[in-house]
Amino acid sequence: MAGTRGDMSSAVYRLEYVGYAYPGAASPFTLEVESLNVDPGEILAIVGPNGAGKTTLLMLLGFLIQPGRGRLEFQGSNPWASDASVLQARRNAVLVTHHPYLFKGSVADNISFGLKLRKIPEAERPELLRSALALVELQGREKESVSGLSAGQVQRVALARALALRPRVLLLDEPTANIDAGLGLRIEAILREVSRESGTTVVFSTHNFSQASRLADDIVYLSGGRRVEFSHENCFSGTAATDGRRSWIEPRPGVRIVFPGERRGHLTCIIDPADIRLFSADDGAAPSSGPNVFAGRVTRLETTDAATALIRVSGELIFRATLPVGELEGKGISLSRSVLLKFEPESVEVVGPQTPERSHD
Repeated sequence: MAGTRGDMSSAVYRLEYVGYAYPGAASPFTLEVESLNVDPGEILAIVGPNGAGKTTLLMLLGFLIQPGRGRLEFQGSNPWASDASVLQARRNAVLVTHHPYLFKGSVADNISFGLKLRKIPEAERPELLRSALALVELQGREKESVSGLSAGQVQRVALARALALRPRVLLLDEPTANIDAGLGLRIEAILREVSRESGTTVVFSTHNFSQASRLADDIVYLSGGRRVEFSHENCFSGTAATDGRRSWIEPRPGVRIVFPGERRGHLTCIIDPADIRLFSADDGAAPSSGPNVFAGRVTRLETTDAATALIRVSGELIFRATLPVGELEGKGISLSRSVLLKFEPESVEVVGPQTPERSHD
């Protein structure tokens, strides 16, 4: 986890017993971070459900709000020591929000705004503009009006606007939410390049544990304003065995999670809660055996504003599944009910080393 490696004296961020509560808020929510260190050039993911505190933590790291208690150091010093120091810290750590706001005018107007505000010499601005647009694959579109841009293009212009400033830290709130998968992967590639080529520290929030595992060097998981172990995603680790056609890990002795292909080494498997099928234990259609069939009991059931039920099933392993609220009664799914669950081997995402290709000489 973040904060366990590197020399703490060189950390970009160092948080100790940091707490924050929104003043006058009707909700009792508070964010508590006991310890967190972020190294230079690191990519850090902040993962958790809605209301977990991801955006609040990003705002603390961007110095838009000040901790109510505890210590937050930036580059070895207290950024809140003076008005000048917090202003400098804000210039070094740039936040791109989940729904970025673009000013009226052209793409170039938006990207140039921050450069002018920070008094970057005018002779340097065209190259900074060009290179930022090239990174987000919008080169040649400087003169276009932002009013005609798609949601994905707006996201990329906002990212280019931040990248043009060459910040020490790039903070992003859900940078690939509400855009198509192909564009999301391109943005992930941009973040890797920025981190690798310029040494920029990247901190981003996401609901997507698979994305966090792909992209980040370290992951912080938040739930209810607290840093916790992974609990809202189905994440299991173990050493893979294979028969050449399928592979599996045993998170507990004798309990297998099966996935396709030939894999070896220590792996982490992730199953999207939406890919898990649930059956009441007395349902005649429930699978009785086969790969990735597990028995358990519903130990938690909650609903969301999106009319989705979040269901925790506890048995030999603990799984989290989702189901439309309207299907609960028909399927006989209720709190404390015995259930069976199943997911296909192809639904298992594997994070870990690929098996080296064998020579065919």
